[in-house]
Amino acid sequence: KEPDYKFRLIAHARDGNETLQHSSNIDLDIRVVESHKKAPQFLPRNLEPISIRENYSDFDATLIRLEAISNINDNPDLLFELLPGRTEQTNKGNTFRLESTKSTADIKLSKRLDYESNTEYTLIVRVQNKYNLAAETVVNIEILDVNDNIPVFREMKKGSVLENEPPGVPVMQVRAIDADGTSAHNQVTYYLNNYKDLFAIDKDTGNITTLKVFDREAEDTYNVKVIAIDNSPSALFKSGEPNKGEQDFRIEIADKNDNPPHFTQAVYVANSIPEDANINALVTEVEAKDMDTASPVVYSIIAGNTDNSFYIEGTTGKIRVAKQLDYETITEYNLTVRAFDGVYDDNATVKIFIENVNDNPPVFEEFEKNPTIEEEKLFDGCITTVKAYDPDIKDRSADQHIAYFIVKEDQQPLIGIDKSGCMTLKKPLDRDEPDGFPMWTVIVMARDEDGSPNALRELVMVNITLIDINDNAPFLDMQQPIVWYERERPGNITKLKARDYDSDKNGPPFKFRIDEETADAETIERFSIINGDLRAMVTFDREERKIYNIPIAISDNGEPTMTGTSTLTVVIGDVNDNPMEEGSSSIFVYSYKGKAPDTDIGRVYVRDPDDWDLPDKHFSWAGIGHPSFRLNPRNGMITMLSGAGNGSFLLKFSVTEESALIPRHKVDAFVNVTVKDIPEEAVTKSGSIRLYGITAEEFVTPDDNGVSKKDLFQARLATMLNNSIENIDVFTVLHSPHYNNKSLLDVRFSAHGSPYYAPEKLNTIVAQNSKELEHDLDISIMLINIDECLFEKLQHNSSCRSFLNISTVPYAVHTNTSSFVGVRAVVDPLYMCHVAEPIVCLNGGTPLGERCECPPGLEGPRCELLGIGFHGDGWAIMPPTGQACDDSHLGLELATQVSDALVFYSGPMIYNDKVGVQDFMALEVRNGKAVLHVDYGTGTVKLEQSAIKLNDGKNHRIDVYWTKTTIEMKVDNCGTSTCMSLTAPVGPNEFLNVNSPLQIGGTVIDLKDIAMRFGWAYEPVERGFVGCIRNMTINGNTYNLGMPALSRNADPGCDHGATKAFSFGFDSNFLVAILVCVAILLILLLAVVIHRRKRDDLYKDMDDIRENIINYEDEGGGEVDTGYDLNVLRRIYDAPPIDSKIAPATHQGR
Repeated sequence: KEPDYKFRLIAHARDGNETLQHSSNIDLDIRVVESHKKAPQFLPRNLEPISIRENYSDFDATLIRLEAISNINDNPDLLFELLPGRTEQTNKGNTFRLESTKSTADIKLSKRLDYESNTEYTLIVRVQNKYNLAAETVVNIEILDVNDNIPVFREMKKGSVLENEPPGVPVMQVRAIDADGTSAHNQVTYYLNNYKDLFAIDKDTGNITTLKVFDREAEDTYNVKVIAIDNSPSALFKSGEPNKGEQDFRIEIADKNDNPPHFTQAVYVANSIPEDANINALVTEVEAKDMDTASPVVYSIIAGNTDNSFYIEGTTGKIRVAKQLDYETITEYNLTVRAFDGVYDDNATVKIFIENVNDNPPVFEEFEKNPTIEEEKLFDGCITTVKAYDPDIKDRSADQHIAYFIVKEDQQPLIGIDKSGCMTLKKPLDRDEPDGFPMWTVIVMARDEDGSPNALRELVMVNITLIDINDNAPFLDMQQPIVWYERERPGNITKLKARDYDSDKNGPPFKFRIDEETADAETIERFSIINGDLRAMVTFDREERKIYNIPIAISDNGEPTMTGTSTLTVVIGDVNDNPMEEGSSSIFVYSYKGKAPDTDIGRVYVRDPDDWDLPDKHFSWAGIGHPSFRLNPRNGMITMLSGAGNGSFLLKFSVTEESALIPRHKVDAFVNVTVKDIPEEAVTKSGSIRLYGITAEEFVTPDDNGVSKKDLFQARLATMLNNSIENIDVFTVLHSPHYNNKSLLDVRFSAHGSPYYAPEKLNTIVAQNSKELEHDLDISIMLINIDECLFEKLQHNSSCRSFLNISTVPYAVHTNTSSFVGVRAVVDPLYMCHVAEPIVCLNGGTPLGERCECPPGLEGPRCELLGIGFHGDGWAIMPPTGQACDDSHLGLELATQVSDALVFYSGPMIYNDKVGVQDFMALEVRNGKAVLHVDYGTGTVKLEQSAIKLNDGKNHRIDVYWTKTTIEMKVDNCGTSTCMSLTAPVGPNEFLNVNSPLQIGGTVIDLKDIAMRFGWAYEPVERGFVGCIRNMTINGNTYNLGMPALSRNADPGCDHGATKAFSFGFDSNFLVAILVCVAILLILLLAVVIHRRKRDDLYKDMDDIRENIINYEDEGGGEVDTGYDLNVLRRIYDAPPIDSKIAPATHQGR
């Protein structure tokens, strides 16, 4: 073959196991080289294995040196390699290393050796020359064992031997293991280190035996130390002695039953075991002591246990009730109990005395259980007399001590019963609906022991039948309204039907007539009643009158006769008998964020006296339709398509009408549609009111002058807010889905003032002007700031917070000539609290993940300005708490020097007898101390702390906690009773329900008038706060105190005058000292000025220099002016004093 030709072979090897044979393959490459090229050769060496002790540790010494020749005359260089194998024996872990120089290679140790892990190594060394030809040699290394392991005891068991056994009894066997690999080093012998007079050990087997007789009562355990020694000098220590290990073993002396048990008492007594004791109830416990521990004592009852009334727990000696006891049968038991340890026993007596208890409820005797009386009359004497006795009292002639009660609470004001069982009437009973019953079922309770807390009871029913009297007038009982179509000829309209709550003998047959005393003349003329039928006397025209409310007098057949008047509504049905005329209408649409979907916004309007004629009309576009709107030709409904933008659209339609009475004709109709996009901010920052007694249609329908109540409300808002009407939006008019009541109307509004006004500002101003609004618009305001959690337990019995649910699907209110399509913004109750507000950075802050990076001076978590100051004549409006929680926390810090002031007030801003919610919380400083008043709507409580004075000008912290059952106030985090106050609210209300804005530092309302109207037991102080309030939080959310939406004479940030001084804890004396120092400085300054006037020339030079500097840039300056900013120098001279830059608080922008 040619040089470099390769033979590729596969070598196969298998073992000789016939049943489970294993095999392996390997690929072999044999390369053909030129004949003159020769492989290198190792020089001859001693092939005997190299022997090394396992504790050999000279890593620099050469274990063996190998020499080789390259067989290339001009190139003697060689490459040596120590080949790693697949096992530790072939140097897989690099225990040996190879160092080579030219033609020699040294094998050295690189890791420590361990005979017990590996006893020999087979190393393969390869050498390679320039031609990549190689030779290999094998080096065998033998590891020699040394004594480098100490005997170790593997099992830590304990031994045991019975007491009183003869010497020589085996106790236990111990065993130690020596990990050395050869018998020359790992043979172990055993010796005792202590108690050699008590125990012996076999040195070869480790068996321990006794040398004496043991008594457990003298000593029950021994800790025996055993030493294990191997059989050669230690390689670990230099003493020349073998390795030695030791271990303590516990040997216990086991007990023998050689002592009898003894009861601790000869007689046990159990007194006053009640006869109604529960099964398994504990009676008493006996105990027998036995000096032997190996023989447990077992207890049993061997005599005196009549009817097996008791049992004893065999291991504990506890005696328990096994059967129901009866004092009337057996009053005393004498039990004999036994304690037995398997060999010996002992007996004791147990005396058990049974106690009589009230275990039999009262038993009713026969009495009149079905009395009959007349309704609506008081009954003289006893209706019936209930009789019962106590079976526990054997003498029936003795006082049975029975107390009687009426069970049903709603019957207790009507019916009474005394101790003798005499049942009497307190008020007359009613037989008739809706509140009465023909038969009153009265449940009477009889309790023994005069009704004591432990008394037993029994119930009995007394059925009182009422004799009917004719005390109810009949009334109409029929479906309303009745429809009678116009153009119908006179005839019967309907059969009249009536109902009477009295019995049949005082009810039908009924007589009907039109009540001419209350009916108008037109009704009397056009209707009549004949034999119970309502009859039309004329032909009606709906265009003249659509509805008749007919008063009908109905008389019953009772004695005496009762007559009542009911109203029957008759609607004149429409017949299309009038031609239509051209009409025009307007539709206003608010599109939330411009994302309204396809929405029905209103119908095409034409003037037509007929109003039930829609099926006779057909609607179409007059010309080409508008791409943003769709028309329904059958009913004239206009649909605004998604994507319709802002603007006004004049739409023109053609309407065709034809009926049996009207020939086919066509008119035009014009609809002016105005679409306005409203941003999210306007809705989320909106104010709200809830009206009652008005529908959405009535609110948006224009009057004869073309102005609706909605338009008037918008105009009044503009006037109250001192804003243009274009900046006011009344964008929501709807009936809340939470109430099936169309007389409740929710209205939402916003005002743009760059940015939008805050809700608390809008609601406060509306509250201040609520009476004028009601008068001018002829409306009734039920709520300002709609809150579904305000009425306790109306929605839920636990925590509640209101949530504004905003939908892009509009809410449409349709009328004839105008339609309003507003934002569907509904307040929903959420039954949860303590929801952290979303991370929205305020006051120019920048969001960074879950936090805000704030400008200097804004320290709140959302860049709130945390402080606000007052001077005694101001106030600030903050958002309401907005939640009624199972547990709440409000915290704040304050600094003041006044003794009496209002810190904050949270409660109603106006009196509204329609709502009936009067909850409030007020924190005050009274006589320098913190005083808190809280009212959950059912009574005011007062909390006061007397230890800490707040009017020292220093910072103080106040925390208020309230739950359903407790109210707590804490000052300066103090935990003692002197600086904290705790009380319970006045029930039954359980929540603080407030929807009005929080007022801080003072109040915008007349608290005296509010307190008087609501009838509060306490009137909050109205004196304004002087000082600084900071760090106010409610349930973890921080108030932006320094940026109130509405305020008067407030100091944002506590930056001015006295409020700042208070925040640093200055007192009045210190302020006087400062003023004196300032006066002295002014006198000195005046003297200096007088002195410096004598140096006018110098000042003139200074002025010239200033003038030159100021005008330098105007005259061109130098060639390198750009290196300086001369405006800085100008500002230094021209700027006003620094104090003048701080605007008054009421003028600062927000």
